[in-house]
Amino acid sequence: MPSALNAIGRRLLSTESEWNPKVILGRAAVTLLPQRALHRLRKSYYAYLLAHLPDDWQERDASVVKQLIRAGDHVVDIGASIGGYTRFLSRAVGPFGKVYSFEPNPPIYEYLSHNVRKLKLANVELCDCALSDSCGVASIAIPRYRWGSECHYDATLESKRAKADCRRVDVSVCTLDSLFANRAEEISFIKCDVNYHELPCLRGALQTIRRSRPGILIEILANPDKAGSPAAHVFELFRENGYEPYWFDGARLRRRKPGERSQNYFFLTRERFEGLAAHLRARDPDIAGLDN
Repeated sequence: MPSALNAIGRRLLSTESEWNPKVILGRAAVTLLPQRALHRLRKSYYAYLLAHLPDDWQERDASVVKQLIRAGDHVVDIGASIGGYTRFLSRAVGPFGKVYSFEPNPPIYEYLSHNVRKLKLANVELCDCALSDSCGVASIAIPRYRWGSECHYDATLESKRAKADCRRVDVSVCTLDSLFANRAEEISFIKCDVNYHELPCLRGALQTIRRSRPGILIEILANPDKAGSPAAHVFELFRENGYEPYWFDGARLRRRKPGERSQNYFFLTRERFEGLAAHLRARDPDIAGLDN
């Protein structure tokens, strides 16, 4: 029964369908409440949500991420949103580790910073800028749900993908390399969720990636097999820098082959993959969770 209730809870919290009671209440609140009151309500809701999420709430890829990082590591969360993955990474690296979380969307950054304070994540450093291949100011487009309220989760720097009714907000833009150029610590892991802005974000992080050789998890929705596409260029840029693509099918971490599609892809160097394999097999000599 608890597992069934947990599954129902996951469904309600993660689905934006019109039948979802959460969405119905949200639509009513948008209609009835002034923006200031609505903002306070969302802030309280997100703080409560993150405080009560079970430890296994994250997507199934998180089971691989847990094996890629160690206590004391320094990691990066690009596109942190309200802080779900930041919370997960904060617990994984422990009090002597560090999480650098980036979220450029102003209201979402406010929720993120509020949640980090409420959860007392002392090992998290926040930055309210977008990561790209240059520094300056750029405009993010915020789309809308069918019922009219703004969908901040899908905000993007890729203006060509934005519809005419999107609200646009100017935000600060930096490169990961510019922020870490004078830092001595190595980065062991990067999670990246930037809504189709993966290629510029990667280009602005190449020096850091070449120096630290971190494990990387990126959401890529487009087809990487489409020649000349930004997704294909992301895969090619990783190959040029000694990385291979993998995806987790729920049981095995598999080297990605042409034609295979996933929402999230791991990019690992040969050394990082072999280190992961050795770590897992030291824990369980009979493990069958890797496919190379």
